Amino acid sequence: MTQAELPPIVDVTVESFETEVVRRSMAVPVLVDFWATWCGPCKTLVPILEKVARELAGKLVLAKVDIDKNPEIAELFQIQSVPTVVLMKQGRPVDAFMGAQPEAAVRKLLEKHIPGAAPDPLGEAAKLEAAGKRDEAITLLARALHREGANAALRLALARMLLAAQRMDEAKSVFAALSGEALELPEAQAIAAQFAAMEKVGELAPLEAAAQAAPKDPAARIAYGKGLVAAGRYEQGLEELLTAAKLDLQFEGGAPRKAMIEVFNLLGQGEPLVLEFQRRLSMLLCV
Repeated sequence: MTQAELPPIVDVTVESFETEVVRRSMAVPVLVDFWATWCGPCKTLVPILEKVARELAGKLVLAKVDIDKNPEIAELFQIQSVPTVVLMKQGRPVDAFMGAQPEAAVRKLLEKHIPGAAPDPLGEAAKLEAAGKRDEAITLLARALHREGANAALRLALARMLLAAQRMDEAKSVFAALSGEALELPEAQAIAAQFAAMEKVGELAPLEAAAQAAPKDPAARIAYGKGLVAAGRYEQGLEELLTAAKLDLQFEGGAPRKAMIEVFNLLGQGEPLVLEFQRRLSMLLCV
């Protein structure tokens, strides 16, 4: 069996340590995760390590060591706290970190030791979008989601970018696969609100008339602003929402600000339009 065919994630015991860690590290780097069932940060870190290990299958092995069941291994590595992660190459430790680290930090460590280590698709997509290459970002996320269909963060990012690109049917299809806790995330709620607003695009003319008839009514401004956003006229929509905030920032529990944040989440934090209106909103909040 080749390295590519071997499982990328293994649970290691004292008996299997020599084979699964020492010997395998002679062929590929082995990331040894020292953890415990009672460790909260371990539960945060493990999914990140497992995700990266699966992406780098054949180039990296994740070896998980329960320190309570294998105190001899923990003692050998002088583990003082968990989680502690040690990278093994050629039978010896070459790098390590302690505590729950974000995915970007884990990848940065691995990139020093593994040529061609897969970059974070979310980070790469954000860079492409910020550079005005949204179509390339969409393609990158679609490929990543094909590999990781259960990754809610990838799915939300792709749905948001598709919406921003006015590819509504594709966005709906991607978003429809979300369920459970993922639907409670702010990004998901912003996208859901956009879909709901899209159903009312035909009402844009009366919304505009209502806003013109009552220019000092925050509710009319918010409704018109949301309608403009649903029609893809984001700058005009944000202007109307900002006007509503200027009229009454605390209207209905801060509805103008919340509506603007929904648009920010929809367009993405790297979008120049978002940065501009975040600046203008922050100036209003500081008054």
